[in-house]
Amino acid sequence: MHPYPRLQFPAGLDLTSFLAEYWQRKPLLLPGALAGLRNPLPAEELAGLACEPDVESRLILEHGADGPWQIRYGPFDEAVFATLPETHWTLLVQDCDKHLPQVGALLERFRFLPDWRVDDIMISYAADQGSVGPHLDAYDVFLIQTEGRRRWQIDTRTTAPRTLLPDLDLRILARFEPDRDWVLEPGDILYLPPGVPHWGVAEGPCITWSVGLRAPAWRELAAGWLEHLAQGLDGRWCDPGLAPPPAPGEIAPEVFHAMHEQITRRLCHRDEHAAPEFRRWLGGFLTETKDNLALEPPEAPLPEAAFASAFSAAGTLVRQGCSRLAFARAEAPGDPDLLFANGLAYPLASGHAAFLALLTQNRRLDYSRCRRWLEQPPCLHLLCKLYNEGHYGFPE
Repeated sequence: MHPYPRLQFPAGLDLTSFLAEYWQRKPLLLPGALAGLRNPLPAEELAGLACEPDVESRLILEHGADGPWQIRYGPFDEAVFATLPETHWTLLVQDCDKHLPQVGALLERFRFLPDWRVDDIMISYAADQGSVGPHLDAYDVFLIQTEGRRRWQIDTRTTAPRTLLPDLDLRILARFEPDRDWVLEPGDILYLPPGVPHWGVAEGPCITWSVGLRAPAWRELAAGWLEHLAQGLDGRWCDPGLAPPPAPGEIAPEVFHAMHEQITRRLCHRDEHAAPEFRRWLGGFLTETKDNLALEPPEAPLPEAAFASAFSAAGTLVRQGCSRLAFARAEAPGDPDLLFANGLAYPLASGHAAFLALLTQNRRLDYSRCRRWLEQPPCLHLLCKLYNEGHYGFPE
């Protein structure tokens, strides 16, 4: 039995119409979308998580001692929470789905979206009147109320002001003029596409889960791809036909032309290898994880035969929370199927896409479903490698 209720859309709306009418277009309130939702992470445990050294967390105080909208970064000492005021502060903890399987299980309810688009579940605990100020995000987000009540105000106008308050570490809007207003209770969800100004204020202590989506910036993609290509460039500038210059301080026109031509040709040349290389690079880029979310390999790596025996005896293999997988099918004759795992690409001969779909679809692998694949040495080799790298473990 799944620990979370099924996602319910408002009357007259289903998944297909939501994606067609609202996704990346306009906000949508989903009252009772997760009716019966029970929060598995009380405030005390969330605060404890924020004290862990490998967990990304922040405290935001609207009226801090050093000025308005003060931000502090974790990990925190437990004593910090006893010094906080009664109102107007918020604790934010990122990547809770990676650290706690009981939180990550909620993402199964959002698999109508591609896995690579889902970033994390951020959990916020807010004291009465706590908030992070009016702001906007560059990505889609589902704001899920899990405990208490929070008032959300949004500005849906395309002409909404976007000027930020100066001299702050937070990106808070200088002007906020809402035209929609709701109070969310446990089980309610507010979906916001990118760029919608919004402000959520706690009405009493409350907990909100935010399912945030990845949206790579074109600048980041271009810079990453060009950096990858540049790593393959060898050689240096040379000018064997050099003649004494009439003006030694001048950069001659032919230098500009030659360098521009060389760089353009080397980085932008399209050949039969460009598309497969880009697939490998992009799959790795889209599955990269943060430095603080490194996998923990087993203390004793297993050879393939021992791994297969251990998997058979355990019956189940569990994917770790910090493991991020995706796959791509071969597109042309001779191309491999590709598994992407935390920034790396693992090729398998074309025809193994169903095996890779099985790995990426399920966070718990049953041996009975994998057995026929493990009879193929490349598949056994890949899964054993993923185990030894820390992507999988046996249930305790």
